[in-house]
Amino acid sequence: MMERLSFMLSPDTIVHLLEQYGYLFLFLIAVVEGPIITIIGAFLASQGYFNIVAVYLIVSGGDLFGDLIYYAIGRIGRTGALAGLRQWLGMTGEHFEQLERYIEKHGVKILFFAKYTQTGFLALPASGAARMPIGKFLWYNTLGTLPKSLVLVLIGYFFGYAYNSINGYFGKISLLFFGVLLLGGAYLVLRRYLPAFHEKD
Repeated sequence: MMERLSFMLSPDTIVHLLEQYGYLFLFLIAVVEGPIITIIGAFLASQGYFNIVAVYLIVSGGDLFGDLIYYAIGRIGRTGALAGLRQWLGMTGEHFEQLERYIEKHGVKILFFAKYTQTGFLALPASGAARMPIGKFLWYNTLGTLPKSLVLVLIGYFFGYAYNSINGYFGKISLLFFGVLLLGGAYLVLRRYLPAFHEKD
């Protein structure tokens, strides 16, 4: 899984579209795509298609705008249109109170972890659902986004010619983190429910 839900465009297709539609497409695709868009944008800057400073600012802005969308989805899911789905999944008011307490205590660490491990699709909606103050959310996401985007821009500018190989590495790393998350979630569920099951026996 990438940090965002992806359109599943190939890197070569992204290069072609960026060459054709420029900065507007760079921003739009940065909202929904993962780090590869920054790599490709910086690579095209090294080839003279874009200004490197503009690439850095645009991909950072797109990244933050995408974070806000995920935050809003979580916030709406608390009381709005997604509340029915939340209830169907068994997320009660008590669950949200526990989530709020956890986010209040560890929210900053969670946001930074998500920013650098491609797990924002879980942490960002959770922050919204837990009603993390929007100012705090934006501040810490910005602190996480700017250095991350800078590193990716530098990689893309100097090594972006290998963007297909780099994208493959990102995919493998993302799958590894997702697998670790699944194992961790399974462990927590078993730890919580197995003792109760044995007590009933």
